[in-house]
Amino acid sequence: LLKMKGFRKCFDFPSLSVANWFPGHMARGMRKMGLRVQKCNCALEVHDARIPFSGRNPNLSGMLGRCPKILVLNKMDLTDTSKLKDITQSLTSQGEKEVIFTNCQAQHHKCIPRLMSKILEVVREEEEEEPNAIKLMVMGMPNVGKSSLINALRRNYLKKGKATRVGALPGVTRAVQSRILVSEDPMMYLFDTPGVMMPSIPNEEVAMKLAVIGMLPDHRLGERAIADYLLFILNQHEEFEYVKHYDLPQPCDDIEEVLDYMAKRIGALMKGGIYDHTRASQHFLRQFRNGKLGHLILDELTQDKV
Repeated sequence: LLKMKGFRKCFDFPSLSVANWFPGHMARGMRKMGLRVQKCNCALEVHDARIPFSGRNPNLSGMLGRCPKILVLNKMDLTDTSKLKDITQSLTSQGEKEVIFTNCQAQHHKCIPRLMSKILEVVREEEEEEPNAIKLMVMGMPNVGKSSLINALRRNYLKKGKATRVGALPGVTRAVQSRILVSEDPMMYLFDTPGVMMPSIPNEEVAMKLAVIGMLPDHRLGERAIADYLLFILNQHEEFEYVKHYDLPQPCDDIEEVLDYMAKRIGALMKGGIYDHTRASQHFLRQFRNGKLGHLILDELTQDKV
């Protein structure tokens, strides 16, 4: 399909105060993390690879002190993998020393051994003697896959199942967990932590990006508004998989028309046969988040960290 004429060049963000979501458990988690990380050999900051520059919490790096950090960009299977090298170069130019991409859903993905090698390399560079047991802290924003990363490490090195609960909604892990064994050779423990949102989201665009990939609860900005922004992003990137997925005749930039087609396709009807746009929006977002409507990087590669 060719890109249709008349698509929006810019998105008209709804007039709303930028949604800040910093529940009490996050503030408590930050305080405990600050104390615990000083006793760790390495920190893993996990973030969503689809927004490698936007939405990272600057307070996380600020509390590390001398503890070295690896930036783990997770969910690489949902992003445009042809741009991973460019992302790494851009982040390195911004001061990130160690960047690695992971896909924690795959049972035997080579990224997990690669991450383990990087952890050992970083720890050995920092420590005069290799510790008897390596202690890690896993930190990051809500719903970036921290618990999935822990479980992937356990699957690879202990041949055991899940140690931490995994959920599709932000905020599943609500407290700094006791140490979790992830490897016996080398002996390695880590601490899972609650997802900690940035205390202040800088603007509506960043808020929308966070919402599109599920790092903000949908009701904070509204499902229909988030769906409209997703439609705008897909059309801008000429990712028209949604056309086939929902039986549209052609790409469309009108969210009302698109939601009508989506509601019809999935049978989302209210009384009187009225199309249910809320259910259609939720389905649209869910399909994108699961990688069914294209693999995108929402940030511009030239973008500074926001």
